[in-house]
Amino acid sequence: MRELRGTYFDGANSRKQPALLRWSASSLTVLPDEGSRVSIDLTQLRLDSPLPGTPTRMSWGEGQSFVSFDVEGLLRMRRELALDQGWAARLERNLSVVLAAAVLCIALLALITIWGVPALAARMAQFAPAESSDQLADVLLAQLEPIMEPSTLAQSRQRELTRYFSSYNGGSDIRVEFRAIDGLGPNAFTLSATTMAFTDELVELADRDEELLAVYFHELGHARLKHVEQRLLSASAWLVMFGLMTGDIGVIGDMLLSSALLGPALSPYSRKMEREADAYAVDRLLEAGVSPQYFISIMEKLEFSSRFIQLPSEADASGEDSSSLDSEEISAIVNRDREKEFAELVLENISSHPPTPERIAYARSRMTENP
Repeated sequence: MRELRGTYFDGANSRKQPALLRWSASSLTVLPDEGSRVSIDLTQLRLDSPLPGTPTRMSWGEGQSFVSFDVEGLLRMRRELALDQGWAARLERNLSVVLAAAVLCIALLALITIWGVPALAARMAQFAPAESSDQLADVLLAQLEPIMEPSTLAQSRQRELTRYFSSYNGGSDIRVEFRAIDGLGPNAFTLSATTMAFTDELVELADRDEELLAVYFHELGHARLKHVEQRLLSASAWLVMFGLMTGDIGVIGDMLLSSALLGPALSPYSRKMEREADAYAVDRLLEAGVSPQYFISIMEKLEFSSRFIQLPSEADASGEDSSSLDSEEISAIVNRDREKEFAELVLENISSHPPTPERIAYARSRMTENP
């Protein structure tokens, strides 16, 4: 007669009872420390596959079960009672099969990550309604509010540029926002399939409106291909996969608020989008009879200006003498800076570009196509 220790559940309630599991060549019995013995019908017995370091449950009848950490004892009982291990249990204990399964899972995850998620996101993004894109742009604008100011450009200049862009796009449905963004310098970015933004510094940097048109066509490429929506869907898919792999689905909502965690994962994906937008911009310039040289010249100016952006020191940035502030004022400054940091992360994650020389070389390679 052999035996092992464990915990017995009678199926009537959740109370656990310390017990012995005892077996012979043809019988199996549970002996609770308190209570009467329980005989187990072997034809009804269901036994989980024992794994070292984990509790193994065997169940029978109307919810009755016995749980034990004694893996060796359970395996010995299974052999002596000639209980069928089942194909799954046999595979789990085969090291070669386990290693092969691990390699297959990693390869499958890589395929899903590199091709599956982007392809699915691109297809799903095309079905996103304009109303959703408008709402997405409003949310991003709200998040960027701590680092944005109203444009200082004259309203007449803003209307002039809007009409100019629209004239090359057949009465465009794209909303163009002009804003002043402290510390960003000359730049433009797409907020959704329906909205893009130009900084005042970019407008002032351009010597010709054709240069701004080149930037507009680039951002229009992002909008038409719904790149922002694709990145949002891809980020969501990454987080769902992470939650499923870790078993912590609740972490997804928190991580959605920390887009910086997804930056390294989505950077190659975003650079691919930038190349697509560059190709779209050059195509549209050629269709409009405008030389890609304007794309090259604005890229060169942007690259040159970025090398001379001087970030203020923390003392200069705060503009405050901390020794003269009370606790409420200090709290307000800290929270204000935290909001700015979050806004900068949002901006960084919706704008990631390949090297400028590469972009210029591409546009120059297509110069001969200009009619």
